[in-house]
This record gives sequence, C-alpha cells and structure tokens, in this order.
Amino acid sequence: MRWFGALFFFIAAGVIVIRYFGGISGGREFWLFSVGVPSVFWLVLMVCRQTVYLLEGIHANAWDTRREEVILQETRRGRRALQILGVECFTAHSAMINAQFSASSQELFQGENKLSPQTSWQGHHHIRHSRLPVTPGQKSEDLLLNCFTEILKQIAPKISSLPPDNPVAILLEYTSTLSGEKIREVWRFAWQKSAIQQPVEFVKGKGVGFIDYWLDYRIKDNAVLLIIALQIAPEQPEMTTETVVALLLANRLTQKTLAPLTLLHRPEKSSAGDLERGVLQAGDWVPVFPDTLKHLWLTGLHGEGALNSITLPGKAPFVAITNASAIHRPDMTLGHAGCAAPWLAVAAAAQAAQLRDEAQMIISSEQGQGDIWSAVVAPCDIQQENVT
Repeated sequence: MRWFGALFFFIAAGVIVIRYFGGISGGREFWLFSVGVPSVFWLVLMVCRQTVYLLEGIHANAWDTRREEVILQETRRGRRALQILGVECFTAHSAMINAQFSASSQELFQGENKLSPQTSWQGHHHIRHSRLPVTPGQKSEDLLLNCFTEILKQIAPKISSLPPDNPVAILLEYTSTLSGEKIREVWRFAWQKSAIQQPVEFVKGKGVGFIDYWLDYRIKDNAVLLIIALQIAPEQPEMTTETVVALLLANRLTQKTLAPLTLLHRPEKSSAGDLERGVLQAGDWVPVFPDTLKHLWLTGLHGEGALNSITLPGKAPFVAITNASAIHRPDMTLGHAGCAAPWLAVAAAAQAAQLRDEAQMIISSEQGQGDIWSAVVAPCDIQQENVT
C-alpha cells in the first residue's frame, strides 16, 4: 500500500508540475510527462528495492544455513568421547597380598573411611591421613615401583594387543616429596620390565582439562593415551591420601582393536558461580536423559563450590540421585589426593559404571585453582560421534 501511495503521489506531483509550471494542459505530451515519466521513475525504484530485498534474503538464507552447519559441527565436536580401555587404582583400601596390591573398587564405591592418625613418611606421629599398604622397612620409591609394576602387569596385555607401531602417549602427574626425575626413573624401569614394544611419547598437560584439549586437537590420532597420576609421601600429609591411578584411553574414531569398558565424555569447565550451567552442559555433551545419572562423585571442591554441588541433587540432571549413598566424596573418606584427585574419581566412576551399567558424573576442582570440571563416565551404548 505504501508503494501504491507513492505512485499516486508521483503522478499527482507530475500533473501539478506539468500543468502549472510547465504550461502544458493537454494532449499526448501532457500525459507523457505528467503520468509516464513518474510511472517509469516509480517502476525503477520498485525494481531496485525488490533486487535489494532478494539479495538480502539470499544472504540471510545462506547465513542461516551456515549457522546450522556450525551448530551441528560444534555439537558433534562437543559430544566427542574417549574409550576407557583399562583402569587401575591403588588406595588405602587396597590390600597387600604376596607383595601385590589387590583391587579396591568396591570399598572406594562404598566410601569406607580410611582416614586415621598414623605416622607419616617423614616420621611425624598422629598425622590424620591414609596411606598405601607397605611392608616393614619399605621405602617410598620401592612402593612406587611395586605400584607401577602392578599397573603395567594389568595394562600391558591391552597395549601389546595393539599394532606394534601404535604410539602410546603418556601423561604423568605426581604430587610427592620424591623428585620428578626419580619418579620418571622408576617409571622407565617398570616400563622396560613390562616388555611393551609400542613407541612411547610423553605429553605435557594437567588435570581433566587435558582431556578437553585431546578431544579438540588429537581426536583422529592413532595413539592411545595412558594417564598415570599419583600422590605418594606428600610434603604436607595432613588430611591427604596416597594413591596411584592409571587410565588407558583411546579415540573412538581410530581404535577398533579393543572393546572399551566405558566412555569418558567431554568435560565442561565452570566456576563456583555457574556450576549448575557446567553440569548441565556436561550432561548435554553425552547426552543423558534426566533420570540417567545414578551417581555423583565430588572431589577437590572447597567453599562455595562444595556448597553448590551439594544442593544440585534433585535438579536436572541429578533427578535420579535421591539418597546420600549415591553421592561419593573420596576426600572425606580417604583424604585429598593432590593432582591425582580428579583421576581417582574418574577411575572409580569408570569401574562403577562398568559393573553397574549406570552413568556417573564427576565434579572436581584442581588443587590451587578455582576452575571446576564436570564430566560424565557412561556405559558404551552411546552412538559414535561423526568424523567431522
């Protein structure tokens, strides 16, 4: 209607201009200049406006299509996951049988309290903490060698079943009064004794955030990722625990030889203030239904973050967590595990998910940092992510 109103205005203006200022009152020349010229001018304007409109529509449609492609691509990237091929963890729950450690997954899941006043490695008495079982006169480096040997005894058959040229990327994290060089030396000695032939690559990283990095930049690698995290003889042992954790992970897109035990989905970083957003996004990366998560593991949380995490059960995605036995806090039953704390929770959740066929969420905070990571360990019934 506005365009027809403009046409009427142009013709009326043309008549007035030609009749009163042009001095033409009739004939062919009058109608040509008073009606024809304004109509042509109006038509040109309409064609130009329609052309602009069509170009804007084409651009908007192209932008919408690209936006949908980006959303789909980023969603697929966010929903990448790693296969968990092997899990080993030793804590104060482990027993020493014939100089070998026994499994402690059931005690860890049940939350058996192992914190007690005892003598530390430094000789201080009545220090409340939990320790790995030791034989009389055993040194910390000997204990570490026993742990590494036992871990590789369980992990080596899985690695050896991979192709001989399949690389193994090793992430080694530790909190200990033992030097880093000494820990690496003990690890190299245990690795040589295991007779694993695959090439080894040591990678640099820290905490659960390294999983986020791996899923972004190394998702198509053939390498498997072996995470070794430990805390032995910490400098300040009060309210700490000794533990050695091993996780053997692989990319779903490239590893076809071994059957995975469970899946570790992309972790989501948040702060204490937006923890609820973080856990919702971590659940969406799987994705999980509101009643899918059955257990919640909390570790390394302090202050406001701990309070927020306690109030989350009962809300999505924790509607199925209705009793205290479904919330596991290794820090309260064992003590804080230092840099190994999130990996201990992941290992325990992976063992629980495999045995009970139930999805588990881990909420952890790295030592000395305010970042909180939320991640889901789930059974292997989630559709594989797209290669893009």
